Amino acid sequence: MSASAAVDRGPLISSDAGNLKDYNHASDQEYQRLRSLADEAHKKRQQLSNESQAAYKQGDGGKAHQLSEKAKIQQRLAEQYNMEAAEYVFVQNNADSGSDEIDLHGLFVKEAVWILKKRIASGIKGHESYVKVIVGKGLHSQNGLAKIKPAVEELCRDANLRNYLDKKNQGVLIIELEGAQVPDSWGNSEFSTEKPAQTHQTNGYQPAPQPQYQQPPPQHQQQQNQQQNSSGSGDLLVKLFKFFFACIQKNL
Repeated sequence: MSASAAVDRGPLISSDAGNLKDYNHASDQEYQRLRSLADEAHKKRQQLSNESQAAYKQGDGGKAHQLSEKAKIQQRLAEQYNMEAAEYVFVQNNADSGSDEIDLHGLFVKEAVWILKKRIASGIKGHESYVKVIVGKGLHSQNGLAKIKPAVEELCRDANLRNYLDKKNQGVLIIELEGAQVPDSWGNSEFSTEKPAQTHQTNGYQPAPQPQYQQPPPQHQQQQNQQQNSSGSGDLLVKLFKFFFACIQKNL
């Protein structure tokens, strides 16, 4: 584990399962720093995108293009910071997880669903009987509402995966893998935060693409640029998967 993974971990909180202790991402300064940087970049991207569209409507294509390029830079920064935060919190939460467990605390819903698809596909391929998914109860979510748990339950319904809550811990969802079938794409898909490109064009002008992490798309959305997979995010994904599969394969 990298040295940064041990910085400002925040206090330990009691586990529902007994005397065990769990890492609390809600008070982790490094995790909060990365998410805050991502939020700031999103806000800057939104502002630049709005200014770009305004300039285009005023007939200043050159200024619109410059602002659009600056907005794209901010989006890539936001994606980079969010991916770093996802890697960081995933490593912290799963460092002591069992080989039949995966902890999704601290991940955004899109991040959690994406990596869980990979975990389920890997478990089925490895002839595992089940996987315990630690989804939590929403205690650290905004307004105390659980977000990951409903998303995981919906994923299971869509894929006809049998699942039930752990009787000993209502924050753990057990997904049965024996005899299960999932789309091949679950094991092969790449993580993406952008929407499909629009089909219409506007005299060659392309405003900045719209992220899907937390910001809603603007009302006047035009053709989107699809160059999103920066080398930084790719490197983080490689690191994340190396740790991810190490968690799956280790014997505790």
